[in-house]
Amino acid sequence: MSEEKETKGNEEIDEYEPQIVELGDESFEVIDAICYDGQNYVALVPFTEEDELEDDEVEFIILKEVEENGEYMLATVDDETLYDEIGEAFIEHLNTVFDDEHGDGCNCEECK
Repeated sequence: MSEEKETKGNEEIDEYEPQIVELGDESFEVIDAICYDGQNYVALVPFTEEDELEDDEVEFIILKEVEENGEYMLATVDDETLYDEIGEAFIEHLNTVFDDEHGDGCNCEECK
């Protein structure tokens, strides 16, 4: 995911810039990427300009990264059991990232 840094006084501020993927006539935002059993996967949500979705109601789709003729593209995960396993891995990873109040991966009592 891309981020731009903006300076305010002596302080650097990270500007979030979403990574957008066009699938057909719809736009999706990449919210996470993981490697599961040696394969790269991305989690996508429908892209909107505004923060109109509550965290509790966000549903994501999972696509795998494949290489064809030297180019990388996204493909569906056809195995339902594997799809569910990868979905659980994404949920665990996202919970770890967003539940960390310090933003540093710590596992202190405040972040649990």
